Amino acid sequence: KELVASDLWRIVLNSNQDLSDEQSSESESGSQSVCDQLVSPTALAACTRVDSCFAPWFVPSVGVSVQLALVELRLCHHLDQLGTAPSKRLQPFLSDKKLPTEQEFMVWSFKTPHVYHRQWSDGSVCREFQFSTEADCKLLEYRNLTLQSVVKPLIIHGQVAFSSSSLEQLMDGNVLVDPVYINVGQYTIHSLNTAFQAWQQNQCPEAEELIFSHFVICNDTQETLRFGQVDTDENILLASLHSHQYSWRSHKSPQLLHICIEGWGNWRWSEPFSVGNMGTFIRTIQYKGRTASLIIKVLQISAVQKQIIICGRQVICSYLSQDIELKVVQHYIGQDEQAVIKEHFDCLTANQKLPSYVLENTELTELCLKAKGDEDWSRDVTLEANQHENSMVIQVPCSTSSIFYIWCTVFTLEPDSHVHQRMIVFSPLFIMRSHLPDPVVIHLEKRSLGLKESQLIPGKGQEEPLMNVETDLMHHLTFQAREEYDASQCAVPISTALIKQIATKTQGIGNVNQILLEFYGADNTKQSPWPYNIKDSDRSSTEQLAQWDSPMQVKLSMWKPCLNTLLVELLPWALLINHSKWDLWLFEGEKIVLQIPARKIIIPPNFQEAFQIGIYWANTNTVHKSAAIKLVHDITAPKWKDGPGSEVIMLDEEGFIDAEIKLGAFPGHQKLCQFCISSVVRHGIQILQIEDSTVLVNNTPHQIYYRALLTVSELHDPPQNVYASDSAVFSIGSAGEPAFPQTSSIPCWDLLCDTSQSDLEASLLHRHMLLSFSAEVGADSSPYWSLPAVIRQDFPRQCVVVPIRDYNKSEFSTRAVVLTYQDHLGVKYITLTEDPSPRITIHNRCPVTLLLKENIKDTPRFQVSYRKVPAESSVHHELYHQLSNFPDCKTRDILPSILLQVVSSNEMTNEWSDVIDINSPGTQIVFLSGLGCVYVDVARQCGIMTVTLAPEGRAGVFVTQVSLAIVDVITNPKVSAELLRLTVDNVLLSMEPAANNRRPPLQEFQVETTEGLSELYTLEVYCGDLQIDNQLYSKSSFHFAVLLCQEHKLEKMQWSKGFNPTMSSKGLEEYRNSCFLKLCIKLAKNQNFIFDVNDLSFELKPARLYVEDTFVYYIKTLFNTYIPDSVKNLRFVLVALKKIHLCSLNNKNHASAFFGLKWSVSQFIRSLIFLAVEACRKSLWRSCRPAVRFFNKGGKWGKEHGEVYIIGIRHGILGVFHIGWVVGSLEILGSPASLVRSIGNGIADFFRLPYEGLTRGPGAFVSGVSRGTSSFVKHISKGTLTSITNLATSVARNMDRLSLDEEHYNRQEEWRRQLPENLGEGLRQGLSRLGISLLGAIAGIVDQPMQNFQKTSEAQASAGRKAKGVLSGVGKGIVGVFTKPIGGAAELVSQTGYGILHGAGLSQLPKHRYHPSEQHADQALNSHVKYVWKMLQSLGRPEVFMALDVVIVSGSGQEHEGCLLLTSEVLFVVSISEDTQQQAFPVTEIECICNPMKENLLTVMLKQQRVPCESEADGVRERLSEKQYNRLVDYVTRTSHHLGPTSSSLHLFSQVVAVEPPPTTVKTYQYLVEPCFAQVFVSKFNMVKNRALRRGFY
Repeated sequence: KELVASDLWRIVLNSNQDLSDEQSSESESGSQSVCDQLVSPTALAACTRVDSCFAPWFVPSVGVSVQLALVELRLCHHLDQLGTAPSKRLQPFLSDKKLPTEQEFMVWSFKTPHVYHRQWSDGSVCREFQFSTEADCKLLEYRNLTLQSVVKPLIIHGQVAFSSSSLEQLMDGNVLVDPVYINVGQYTIHSLNTAFQAWQQNQCPEAEELIFSHFVICNDTQETLRFGQVDTDENILLASLHSHQYSWRSHKSPQLLHICIEGWGNWRWSEPFSVGNMGTFIRTIQYKGRTASLIIKVLQISAVQKQIIICGRQVICSYLSQDIELKVVQHYIGQDEQAVIKEHFDCLTANQKLPSYVLENTELTELCLKAKGDEDWSRDVTLEANQHENSMVIQVPCSTSSIFYIWCTVFTLEPDSHVHQRMIVFSPLFIMRSHLPDPVVIHLEKRSLGLKESQLIPGKGQEEPLMNVETDLMHHLTFQAREEYDASQCAVPISTALIKQIATKTQGIGNVNQILLEFYGADNTKQSPWPYNIKDSDRSSTEQLAQWDSPMQVKLSMWKPCLNTLLVELLPWALLINHSKWDLWLFEGEKIVLQIPARKIIIPPNFQEAFQIGIYWANTNTVHKSAAIKLVHDITAPKWKDGPGSEVIMLDEEGFIDAEIKLGAFPGHQKLCQFCISSVVRHGIQILQIEDSTVLVNNTPHQIYYRALLTVSELHDPPQNVYASDSAVFSIGSAGEPAFPQTSSIPCWDLLCDTSQSDLEASLLHRHMLLSFSAEVGADSSPYWSLPAVIRQDFPRQCVVVPIRDYNKSEFSTRAVVLTYQDHLGVKYITLTEDPSPRITIHNRCPVTLLLKENIKDTPRFQVSYRKVPAESSVHHELYHQLSNFPDCKTRDILPSILLQVVSSNEMTNEWSDVIDINSPGTQIVFLSGLGCVYVDVARQCGIMTVTLAPEGRAGVFVTQVSLAIVDVITNPKVSAELLRLTVDNVLLSMEPAANNRRPPLQEFQVETTEGLSELYTLEVYCGDLQIDNQLYSKSSFHFAVLLCQEHKLEKMQWSKGFNPTMSSKGLEEYRNSCFLKLCIKLAKNQNFIFDVNDLSFELKPARLYVEDTFVYYIKTLFNTYIPDSVKNLRFVLVALKKIHLCSLNNKNHASAFFGLKWSVSQFIRSLIFLAVEACRKSLWRSCRPAVRFFNKGGKWGKEHGEVYIIGIRHGILGVFHIGWVVGSLEILGSPASLVRSIGNGIADFFRLPYEGLTRGPGAFVSGVSRGTSSFVKHISKGTLTSITNLATSVARNMDRLSLDEEHYNRQEEWRRQLPENLGEGLRQGLSRLGISLLGAIAGIVDQPMQNFQKTSEAQASAGRKAKGVLSGVGKGIVGVFTKPIGGAAELVSQTGYGILHGAGLSQLPKHRYHPSEQHADQALNSHVKYVWKMLQSLGRPEVFMALDVVIVSGSGQEHEGCLLLTSEVLFVVSISEDTQQQAFPVTEIECICNPMKENLLTVMLKQQRVPCESEADGVRERLSEKQYNRLVDYVTRTSHHLGPTSSSLHLFSQVVAVEPPPTTVKTYQYLVEPCFAQVFVSKFNMVKNRALRRGFY
């Protein structure tokens, strides 16, 4: 018996009579019959006995209460722990590392947190925690370095109770949260996204440096620049080729930048410029007669981030392979009007770009080059100021060779704009690219000069410039593979004149900006690396094979767009890649051609016959060959000889085939090697690739050993011959990271029986694989190996149970490994991944080993082995039924029964038990021969059969209101604007174990716990009300203030403040029945506290949905700004979920593990949505709330797209059947569907309500007649008025549109949004608009021609266009004479109808829940980062011990906001209103105290010594300390009797006086602070001061 204590008991007496309330759709009133009273309260009290008792454990044994004034949780970025690698998006710029190393980005504040803990102990331990606090959250916004309020202050109350005993553990808790207001904007998403990325790369210094700020300013000039925000003290130094992450210095000053050149010695600031919009503009700086033009490019990095590149007019790039020295000659007129010549020297690194020169085109007139380290310069190259494009060849002297020639190409970027940026590109004359696997020697012959030179060109697709070539000279190239081979006989002629012919053919391909982009950021080329063997099944176009009958081909083309460099490519006819683990031999006919080592690439000879591949097998000392393979080319290919009497396999240019080689000659010791030979054409080269046909991918963190078996017949159970065979054991390493699994190809398959070659080709071979975590072999190794897993394409997924050798520390003796089979372009991928949700878990608590057999009714497609369950252990299992039905899995599928058998130690075989039904949760008793009765407890959780004892518990969170505002801060950075606001009232989140998971029925099972099993929980979400508001309704011309709301809001849903439905079962049940949205999710808990969605159901009450096209278009334009770059590729992830996708690793395709989402919709309750659609483009049409019903009963699915498609078709068909209601709801037709629906509801209530009252008595009948008549009249009048009003509104709108007067139409639309509240207001608005329409019709005849004439005159159009405009205006005026009066009359009817409907309460459009709020950027609070980074930058990297917000009290008593910044040496006073530093006090010269009488008053006293006057400072008077004075007096007294007094001694004695304390002045400063912060600040100040004075411990 359990003793329950309570301070209040209630006795409720219920009769068996069923009472029901009659309610119509419009009224809550009705008559009810009162049941007879069973017993009076007096009699009940007389017969009730209440016993009082006292138990010691009623009194808590421990009680602790803790209350604090404030708790702040500050989250910081520690940049020294994050990535430091340069960002690829900002190449070639390096970071200046001026960001603060610690950035406080989020502050959670908990005011007056109170925690009360009580504990009772009496056998069982019961603990209770009660807590309450007021919380709010602020987030750092990196544009202005201010704090944004993300979560406004809210009050949280909660209680959690824990009870634990030897049999069970109980947990119960509930949390009550006051209204939650959340603001989310683009800046908020950016800050949270960067925080998430920083968390991911913690302790990873090799990661890329994150970009926190909204602006990145890059210096692409030769000069050192200084920039800052105008009207502030900011000036930031930025070196050449460096970038700076910039945030605005002040959000109260104009957000404009100005810039100057540091090297000029005088800060001549440029004109201010804005960086808010993308584009290119110029700012000039005048200094001593010179003009410097700085080109500023604003580029978009992300939705909120921009890159500002500052560069000069002269850009110099190099595509050369060697460094060169550059001399640039500058000519300009000095301040004294004298010509000045200045030379600039730089080293141009190979394949790099110099920082641009801040020189005008007229100043940079000459340049010359020389090789690095040499002394001789080339001839000067003259640059014309007005020449947009030019190419020339420069001869550069070189010590290693006589002269080398380079192209110098001059471009003008954006010649049609005001930028006129000059770009000078140096490139070689010829580039050589060899696609051969080995380097090749090129012989360069200059026949006209009688010279011949050689050069080594690397292979593998690398590029190398040709050296020692000359311009306008024909060169002949010959090729030599190795020194022992002869050079090619045919020479290839090349010259610089060929580029003109090639450029003419490729004109229009590429532009100059592509060249410049190659030097900015990462390389965006999408070409696959050599040897181009990546298979692409989605490739749209196929390439043509360049040649198949010649070994090599030389191709000439343009290297880069707009450059004159000639590309010479050396293309082999084919590449043969051996990606297998075998050393292969290549045969052509009966002749051995060559050997291909493993993982090697060769150039095969041009095959004249079919070829074969072979493997040398040492056991037989024989080379075993495959079938003959013939390459199929164009119809012009020669007729190859077919092998005599042998089968020939055809291989197309784009295709693949399978090849097999059988090794060994003795039965039982044979192996079969299977290869996939594929062919693709890339760059005109045929890529032949030989791979092992099966690739194993290990996604698990364990090393796995495996055996690959191949049999002709099925394996019988038990497969002892499998474990006893001497089959090869291979291993594959564990996966290092989830994104980088371990891959290994299977070299060969073991044949367990002898089969001839013909039988192998004719019969169906069966593949099996055994897995293990240990390399045990032999007949006794079977306990360490899994059962044979069948490898077939019709079984794409199966769970392989692998035994664990030492499982004492783990509950399970096995690991469940998912094996997936996928075939991609001829290669079979077998992926191994740990199963996070195994299908069946079996716990054997018996002392003997058991066998489990599945009761399969149909003939299985392969032999199903028995599962052995060791004694006192737990194993995983998967039924053949589940394996064979994948992916058509169902969460409530009927599984076959199972049978059990005891494994006998002797040769006797025990009988199988009776069938066990695992579809029925509960306990069953079966008899096992050799053991006795066994209790089997079955629990069905997400398709898992398991025996478990799960703790009971329930947790609930009740939020009175959640309001989420979507804010736009990009359109106007100064003032944020709300777009949408989602308001949810009375939200209850309740989580508890599922009904079948609470307590096992038997007491015997309660003492055993199972860890690591999937527990089933039910998560319920209830929403009392939900509404989505259009917060732009009051600012723009939108017609709907609410987008989504509830159709009927009942009065009983207006809960009082502080209501918590979890406190009483009656209140909870009433709350659940009245909720607008009910959502039930069943979750399965995994081992790592990860939940999977197992079941979903929800119910939605009738709702209204208002859709307006203009609002949708506006939201669509801003949608991408809310999505960070890290998740913009989500659509590719969603597409990948629809099919089993492949990923590439180290140029090898392998299949990633695929797990189907366990997701099913068990119930979608019928819901009614009233849809209001309005489109304002082209023609105006409007649909007024047609009832569109969406429902689905019992829909379940396991595949991710099949059932979704079926449900979509079903709803599409329902939509077609309801199309009549949609058309009938159009306003242009008067919305007859609304009239019919209202009349139908009125007639139904007229007959239904009296009939229901008739069965309950005369009073109820009279009430039913009254309410039915009232409902009938109400519906008839409402439907008629609504139909007339909608028709009149539609006519008025379309007449206004047809008037062709845009001004009149916009004015009428703006007025039409102001709906009247009563009949009088409706008549007034209707008459006024009718009058304005009549006046506009009359005045339009004159006004429209005059407006058109004025427009054409301002545009300075011709006389004909002016006449045409006047005639057009006359036509518009005439049309308006007819349309405007009709529209005005219709508007009078419409406004009158709306006045009647709204005044009588028959119709009312929903209104805003909250008025839109604006957040001004200049009113935001400064962050800690801003103080450290912007205001205290002159101190280097100061340590701010505390930043205290105060109210500064001036001497005259005026108050204004401020902040005290406490550093290690100085106390700074910052004015918040001016956003500047006002005062600075040395901490050693001030005192900081709190006023004990006023806790919120903080006083700072500054003691200053008075400066002595000049007469005192210049005199000879010396001041002595008191101790020195006493010693001097004593000395003089003791020695004075030895000397006679003199005048000089008396004079000296009179000038020595005692010390006086120096006069000081004390200044007092007062600040108002929060009382809880005052003492903390004083304590920190004393600590800093003692540290500065070196007092105590610091």
